Amino acid sequence: MYKNIEIRKLPSGLLCNLINILEINDDWKKFMSNIPRDIRSEKFEPKYNYEHIQMIEEYSRESCLKCTEILLDEWATSGRVRPTLYDLKSIIDKTQVLYRAADELAEVLNETKPHRPTDGPAAPITTDITGMLNDSIDCSINHTNIHRLCDQTTRQMLSSNPRGTINESNINFSIGNKTTAKIKSDSDLMKFSTTEVKICDDNKTFNDTLSSSNLPDFEAMGHVSSEVNSPNAYQQSFPNIDISIDIDSAILQDTKLKNFAYKELERITHNFSDIVLEGPNAFKGGKIGSGGFGDVYVGSHPEYGILAVKKVRSYLDIKRKPDIAMKAFNAEVKFLSHFRHENILPIFGYSIDGPVPCIVSEYIDGGSLLDKIAAKNLSLDQRINIILGTAEGLKYLHTSEAPVQSDRELLNLGRDIASDSENSTTNFVHGDVKTANILLTKECIPKLCDFGIAKQYDQTIITTCPMGTSAYMAPEGLHGTITQKIDIFSFGIVLLEILTGLKPIVIMNGEKLNIKDFVEENFRGDISSILDPKVSGWFNAGEIYNLAQWCLERNRKDRPSMIEVCNRLYELFKSK
Repeated sequence: MYKNIEIRKLPSGLLCNLINILEINDDWKKFMSNIPRDIRSEKFEPKYNYEHIQMIEEYSRESCLKCTEILLDEWATSGRVRPTLYDLKSIIDKTQVLYRAADELAEVLNETKPHRPTDGPAAPITTDITGMLNDSIDCSINHTNIHRLCDQTTRQMLSSNPRGTINESNINFSIGNKTTAKIKSDSDLMKFSTTEVKICDDNKTFNDTLSSSNLPDFEAMGHVSSEVNSPNAYQQSFPNIDISIDIDSAILQDTKLKNFAYKELERITHNFSDIVLEGPNAFKGGKIGSGGFGDVYVGSHPEYGILAVKKVRSYLDIKRKPDIAMKAFNAEVKFLSHFRHENILPIFGYSIDGPVPCIVSEYIDGGSLLDKIAAKNLSLDQRINIILGTAEGLKYLHTSEAPVQSDRELLNLGRDIASDSENSTTNFVHGDVKTANILLTKECIPKLCDFGIAKQYDQTIITTCPMGTSAYMAPEGLHGTITQKIDIFSFGIVLLEILTGLKPIVIMNGEKLNIKDFVEENFRGDISSILDPKVSGWFNAGEIYNLAQWCLERNRKDRPSMIEVCNRLYELFKSK
């Protein structure tokens, strides 16, 4: 029944058991070293090397996640062919040392447990107290020894090692229910207390204890070639991403998108120059900005004109998810391609034949709203048009129902999904609405951009990774609750910035305050006291401030929808 289920779709109870088992004595390392690059190939080539093991350990320390959890999450979502429960069991069986994990999987699959050696650390250990006592009596063990044996066994069963797990055959196993997961003792687990990795200078060698563990040559695995360390190396990410494999098929099949050659983008951006350089016809090309998911370059294309090229950072964020670079790329390309609207950044295509993926979009020549507010040169009419345009873009995003995101991306949002009656249909959320992600044309038409963490969801989603930028973050977003209401909250912050001309973080008397807190502390009933002094003749400023406060309600269910926001704005500006 479960044989062909993908690892990423395993019931949480089973996944928890496997993680606990493989954490003991760092058995996940033995498992990791036996994962093949191609699970369908008869020739074994390791997918991961020693450096990857070290990176998992580092991320585990920083995130407080278990190493096995990080490994399974990465492996389950990488490659063209997704690994299944059968693949997991096959790899564990081949190690010939991970018997506890093999027993667990055999029980789930209703298969015969693998044969164990009769002695040594992997030998089966009985936990039948009655049988042990009877055997002791038959062997004429004296009363003292029997008493000692009972004490030892009892202490062992009462041990509360949170990492140890063991199955009791007389307890029914409910695979999909966390609450029925069995509490297990560590008495039946392998004890490789002498297993260790000895590191001397740059050479990684294992002691004799691991010589029979069917492990690949870690010395060879740990070798990092000079090519990888060079500045132009194709991948310095975790793990080495095969771009062609990790691109979402929907992107490759999208006829609206052009697949640009990486060398072509190199040429028009002056080899992705860190500074803007002048090229043919006096047009300048090079780096014009940076964002959370990549650096942005400008270049002049002979067919498409002036383009903006976002070069996705291949090394980004082992701090959050090992393969988040490709997930961000897939999400942004698919969203920008699907959402064609006057107030959403137009996309031309992508590039995937180089060292890192690139997103190619229209170059918006007016800068960001953040910069324009700071420059203090936006008129009242321009600010009103920006407010209306941004609201229309978000309303279009929030009311679209076409499915553009795959199960893989949905699962990345988090394993636990809580029901929410107000979100019963497919919804979209931008997740990082802020003035830096609102680009302006020369006519001050706003364009929402940076969809790298945009999400599609069917219900309220609970994720362990907060989305967005902290200054714009809704209270529930800090705890990982994702609904469209986090965009509403962020839009409220944007309204305050447009009204006041302040940055999202206000520095006053050496203190840093969120603009929401600063305005609330300094608002004395007279709206003019907090308005941007560079703008005169504000129209319905008090009502705009009240709308901002509505969007910033602490309880997300008290905030308006984007449809309500737009309706309110048009009521305020209909006579303008």
